[in-house]
Amino acid sequence: MMLHHNIKKLATAALTAASLLACSPEDGRDTLGPKPVSSFTVQPIAGEVNKYLLTSTSSGEPFIYKWTMGDETKTGKAVDTAYFPEKGKYTISLMVLGDGGYGLSSQEVTVENDDPDGCIGNKRLLTACGSKVWVLEQPGGGALWVGDPGGGQWWANGPGDVTARSCQFDDEWTFNSNGTFSFDNHGDMWIDDEGGAPWPTDIGLPVGCTPMTAVPAKYQAWGSGNFTFKVTANTIKVMGTGAHLGLYKVGENGTTAAPEEFITYNILEMTESKMVVQKMYGWGQWRFTFKAKQP
Repeated sequence: MMLHHNIKKLATAALTAASLLACSPEDGRDTLGPKPVSSFTVQPIAGEVNKYLLTSTSSGEPFIYKWTMGDETKTGKAVDTAYFPEKGKYTISLMVLGDGGYGLSSQEVTVENDDPDGCIGNKRLLTACGSKVWVLEQPGGGALWVGDPGGGQWWANGPGDVTARSCQFDDEWTFNSNGTFSFDNHGDMWIDDEGGAPWPTDIGLPVGCTPMTAVPAKYQAWGSGNFTFKVTANTIKVMGTGAHLGLYKVGENGTTAAPEEFITYNILEMTESKMVVQKMYGWGQWRFTFKAKQP
């Protein structure tokens, strides 16, 4: 494992350094001093999630401290911290180095729960632990899909719709690891239909691409904006008036005629490069397929 590999490397380096000191005729001292004995305490930090205070209680006058926690190594402090975003068992090790050699000790820590705000799982895939831009899958078809509850298809976009709906296929969703996301429709909007008529019924615009400046004020929230989100192993919830994924009219409980405060989608697939979300209703379902935009 990476942990054992790191400890072995540190131990080898420390032993080599101690050997060089012991063999140095220029040292000018009869002894090298006491050999350090490593020890430390681990305490949860009040008010912090999955974060621990590490305090060296080592003896033997060490002057170098090397902490190993999971796959992370820190050097230089007698007091440090460790953070584990995911639940599980972790080994924390402290190597101390002094004039007389080195000492090594370890403790196991059990983390009971995942950090809900940690960059793990689907949040890591969605945001790359920083910021990631997603667009509707293209140039092929199928990014927009609607069908019955059992999975039978009623309609899906074809490759030609990528051009016909260019104002929709250039939309960008940028998800950030701090729980925020932005939607950018580049100043235009695809007016969708219900039964062949523009939707909502009073939008006053034809089906097709239209500038956001022509969209009535009460529907402006479906345009570009900044929002928040929550993602779990199975769902992604977008929050803020007008927040949506894929198509504006797909609301929380069915086809919506007004911007809503939040919408929760099921996650059918999530990888570093592909995301498929579903909105299920009693009468049927929508699916939206996204791809990560290349820089």
